Amino acid sequence: MAEHLIDATKVGSRGHMAGKPRTELAKFGHRLLVGLPLFMLAVWTFIPFLVTLSVSIKTKIETFANLGLVPQQPTLHAYKEVFTDPNFLNAFVNSVVVGFGTALLTIVIGLPAAYAFARFKFRGRHLLLLFTLLPRLVPSIGILVPIYRLAVATNMLDKRITLIIVYAGTLVPLAVWLMVGFFQQIPREIEEAADVDGANLWDRLRFIVMPLAAPALITIAVLAFREAWNEFTLVLVLTTNPTTRTLPFALFKMGQSEGISNFPAEAAFAVITVLPFILVYTRLERYVVSGLTAGSSK
Repeated sequence: MAEHLIDATKVGSRGHMAGKPRTELAKFGHRLLVGLPLFMLAVWTFIPFLVTLSVSIKTKIETFANLGLVPQQPTLHAYKEVFTDPNFLNAFVNSVVVGFGTALLTIVIGLPAAYAFARFKFRGRHLLLLFTLLPRLVPSIGILVPIYRLAVATNMLDKRITLIIVYAGTLVPLAVWLMVGFFQQIPREIEEAADVDGANLWDRLRFIVMPLAAPALITIAVLAFREAWNEFTLVLVLTTNPTTRTLPFALFKMGQSEGISNFPAEAAFAVITVLPFILVYTRLERYVVSGLTAGSSK
C-alpha cells in the first residue's frame, strides 16, 4: 500500500512538472500572438512620423542628398520658416476655433439626444437610433455639392461657423451611439433618488449624468476635435478666402506655392500640426479608451 502511494506521488509530481512548462509555453505563445501584431502596428505608425521629423531638421539640399534618418547637419531653419509664415498662424487659429467649436456643438446636440434614447421608451426608438447612424455611411465627397449649394443659398461661405456646423452634423450620429451605451450603464436608481429629492430633468442631467459620463464626453470631444483638425475636403469646398482656412489646407497650399517643393518646411509644418494633438491625446488616452469600451457589454 505504501509503495502504491509513493508511486502515485511520483506520477503526480511528474505530471505537475510536465504541465508547468506547457503552461508557460502557452502563455508565451499567447503573448507573442497578441504582442507581435501590436508591435508591427506601432512600428508601421511610428516610422512615417520619424521620417517626417528627420526631414524637418534637414536642409533642402540634404533632403535629396542624404536619404538616411540621421541628418548630417541638423537645423531648425524649417521650423523658423513655418512660424514666421503669416498663413500658418492664421490657419492654426482657425483650426483651434473650429476644433473646439465642433467638439462643443457635437456634445451640446448629442448629449440630450443620447440621453433620450437611453432613458425614454417610445415607439420606434431602436429603428430611429439605427437611422441616426446612416449619415456616417455616406462618404464626405457624396455630400459636397448639396452642402456647397446650401452654403451659397444661405450666404454662409467663408465662415468658420459653417465649418463647425457641418463637422458637428457629421459627428453627432457617432456621438449619440457612443453615449447611449455609456448612459445605459449608469444605474437608474441614482436618478430616481435625485428625483425623490426634487431634482428636475435638467438637474439630473447636469449634476448626475454629466459627471458620471465624463469619460464618454471626453471621448466625443477628442474625436470631434481630431475630425475638425484633420479634415481637408470640406474646407476646400466651403472656403475661398485664405483667412478662414485651416491647417490641412495651408499645408496643401505650401506644397503648391513653390516650383520646387520645400520638403523640410512641409515636414516641419506637418510635425507642428500633429504634435499638439498627440500630446493632448496621451494625457486623455485612458478616458478615451474608457468611453469607447463603455457600451461593449450592452
